Amino acid sequence: MNEYNMSYLADAFDKNVIFSRTDLQGVITYASEAFCEISGYTLVELVGKPHNIVRHPDMSSDVFKQIWESLKDKNEWSGEIKNLKKDGDFYWVSANIEAEYDTNGKKIGYHAIRHNITAQKEIEELKCEFEKRNLLLEKQSDEKILEIIQLNRDVRDTQKEIIFTMGTIGESRSKETGFHVRRVAEYSKLLALHSGLHEFEAEMLKQASPMHDIGKIGIPDAILNKPGRLTDEERVLMNTHAQLGFEMLNHSDKQLLQMASIVAHQHHEKWNGTGYPRGLKGKEIHIYGRITAIADVFDALGSSRKYKQAWDDEKIWKLFREESGEHFDPTLIEIFFNHLDDFLKVRDKFKEEDVA
Repeated sequence: MNEYNMSYLADAFDKNVIFSRTDLQGVITYASEAFCEISGYTLVELVGKPHNIVRHPDMSSDVFKQIWESLKDKNEWSGEIKNLKKDGDFYWVSANIEAEYDTNGKKIGYHAIRHNITAQKEIEELKCEFEKRNLLLEKQSDEKILEIIQLNRDVRDTQKEIIFTMGTIGESRSKETGFHVRRVAEYSKLLALHSGLHEFEAEMLKQASPMHDIGKIGIPDAILNKPGRLTDEERVLMNTHAQLGFEMLNHSDKQLLQMASIVAHQHHEKWNGTGYPRGLKGKEIHIYGRITAIADVFDALGSSRKYKQAWDDEKIWKLFREESGEHFDPTLIEIFFNHLDDFLKVRDKFKEEDVA
């Protein structure tokens, strides 16, 4: 690898990886640009300071005692830590700390690589609050049954709002608009109904489809919003958002979140087996994933963004016909064209008023 490539990789690492190095006493000797950015401190403010400069009061001293014991016994530690920013705000990281040695094998300090999981933690808190609300409702007495029924309706409405809001988190980080999420939801329900799904199932898919790109919250901004073409390495990392979304949602036993996990996982699979993350082919791809794929691409191609102009309709129709049986389920593409006027009505109803 030539000197230019080494310099490029080092610069990319410094800007995108939350990295720090300390001496044996935990005094910071180096911090990456990404570490400075997330903590709010400059490199000058960090170097020479104990690493507890970013310690959040919510983190028990027992946690740090365990960290040092692990580093002493095993020379490594992994876990989640809540840190304090310079401005008093906080952020969560998944950290991996390891011992560092000189050329003679003598331990000289520690280095740590971290991944920002603040958004995931916020979603977990939302879901936890939602689960607590459900538990509270289940404990209501029989004499308040009518009140419970109404409260359950409120919870279902709240659940739909949370799902939609969580979906917009992933889109907003990639500079999409709320209208994209809304249109994809409407297109998904419309295509589901015309393909023969029951009204209830189609409505559930409408509520789940906004979560298709929730995994993007785990992708670094430098990659997610890069104005130019992604490198092969960046594309591989970008493509992990489908698996990340699935892992965020799949542990729930709630029907809506299960549907959302399928949509997040499979909306980039292709009918011919060349999609990701699993390379599923044909009807191995769940109907929810096949439907959302068409809805997502239809809206993405027809929408203007800072980094691209909207395609005209004829160009979109040409691509859809070419990709029928390749990218897309040919039966669903046929249904789409047979009911094209219905989809255009939805598009007109939810026109962008907030295009970036």
